[in-house]
Amino acid sequence: MIKIKGLHLELPGRLRLDVDNLEIPAGILFALIGPNGAGKSTLLNILSLFQKPDKGSVEVFGKNILVLKNPLPYRRRVSFVLSRPYLLHDTVYNNISLPLALRGIRDKSRVAEMLALFKITPLSGQPALSLSQGETHRVALARALVTRPELILLDEPFSSLDPQYKSALLQDLRRIIKGNKVTTIFVTQDQNEALFLADLIGVIKGGRILQVANPQDVFARPISKEVADFIGIETIIEGTVVKKEDSLCLVAVDSVREQSLATKFSDSQGALDGNNQGLRLEVCSNRVNHTIMEVVSDCIVGQKVLVCVRPENITISTAPERDSARNHFQATIKNMVPWGLEYKIDLDCGFNVVAFVTKQSIDQLRLAVGQQVFAAFKATAAHLIKR
Repeated sequence: MIKIKGLHLELPGRLRLDVDNLEIPAGILFALIGPNGAGKSTLLNILSLFQKPDKGSVEVFGKNILVLKNPLPYRRRVSFVLSRPYLLHDTVYNNISLPLALRGIRDKSRVAEMLALFKITPLSGQPALSLSQGETHRVALARALVTRPELILLDEPFSSLDPQYKSALLQDLRRIIKGNKVTTIFVTQDQNEALFLADLIGVIKGGRILQVANPQDVFARPISKEVADFIGIETIIEGTVVKKEDSLCLVAVDSVREQSLATKFSDSQGALDGNNQGLRLEVCSNRVNHTIMEVVSDCIVGQKVLVCVRPENITISTAPERDSARNHFQATIKNMVPWGLEYKIDLDCGFNVVAFVTKQSIDQLRLAVGQQVFAAFKATAAHLIKR
């Protein structure tokens, strides 16, 4: 559907966009996520022919759109929705029917279809400028889809919406787009939006696309530290693979703390021999000590790595537990702050670990700053990035 190669655009003092190779299959919803100034909207502007790059090719519908002599036929196959939709000083019905009128399409049944799909039929005769934010966004999306485009470009269309409106609109939009199998490129900084909507996610930073994968791989298996930082992985620990058994890697990481560290190994040599039947307590006195972690990975022995663990995959207990988690570490709670519906807890295990814990768990365990606890995660919950 879309093939971008060797794309380069220099905006002095603002942005340098470089996309070596990006392919987006037909019929999928592709989310492009990244921080402010990363180049997300600029890439959409190039696809919509609002911005011309310095060099490169952008192939859509089998043609390089950057060299089209007459771009009008291409533009008629594409719809673009801005983050702040603009409606005409007219009725809802006339706003939605406008693209049909501009194309000379007399099939007004499409308007009724869009009104029904976006659940705004009762608003048909109302003045568009009297609508709420959520209703305005629904009208803008209905107007974009009424021409039955083959490509939809969405530039952070929900950034100004309250959560209650956003949730309902996201559900309806996904249902409509997937039902019509329309290729959609969706730009956002909201990772939850991308996770909910996207079939494929691209992470862009500093004008370069760092990773393209399905949502599960991007958020659980980031390809680099830059991606891991952006998607909210705060537990990132340097280590070295010292032994491997099938797909299970034993990773030695440096730890410095005065308290004891606990892992599921009988002794130091057992860690390297793969003997993990016992629980070893190891005392350190302000010196660097090697702690062993178990991680399922395709890395090889001797490979220097970063161990990444998402905060929701780390559990906290007040006593050592023998469960399916292969990695257990004694820790000290350094900080606890509310984080949405949960609490974010910073832990000192000799290395920094961040976990999300519910308010109920905090009350049940009576967790407090300075308390000694145990942090644990499964070998399959961690991810290794080669460095």
